[in-house]
Amino acid sequence: MKSLIASHIHSIYLKPGEVLATRTPILVSTVLGSCVAVTMYSPSRGFGAICHAMLPANSDREEDLRYVDTAVKHLYAKAIENGAGADLVVKLFGGAHVLGLKDNKLAKLTIGEQNIAQAEAVLDSLGLVASARNTGGYRGRKLFFCTRSGDIFIRAIRTAKHALIEDLAR
Repeated sequence: MKSLIASHIHSIYLKPGEVLATRTPILVSTVLGSCVAVTMYSPSRGFGAICHAMLPANSDREEDLRYVDTAVKHLYAKAIENGAGADLVVKLFGGAHVLGLKDNKLAKLTIGEQNIAQAEAVLDSLGLVASARNTGGYRGRKLFFCTRSGDIFIRAIRTAKHALIEDLAR
């Protein structure tokens, strides 16, 4: 991981509700719980984009990028503006159920599940399919996205509860 970070002149941390679309090689890092990140990469154009969306559906709140539907459509518009075409590679991450209530059978879809479903629906409406994904579960993720190559590196976040269980298992 240190060599990956060292190999990039520019790196940024993407906060919830933010989007990055660029043709400059940048290493983007972000932390996802119930939020989702969608990445788009065009090898022929040297274009990379990522969003960190918090909530599933924007109810006509203009261009509010905190919402999955708005953020994914915005990413796609930026990809088209930059000449991305048939070689566009799309990936989907996050949407964990990190707020407890694992066994609540009466609960509706969690925010994470709603975010994943919304991302899939928007991608489908745009004629896009995620070629890779790492979604759901009960643990957050630290994600690194290399806009130079489109590569993704993910590390599961060890919560206090998981750390205790893993330590007791040793």
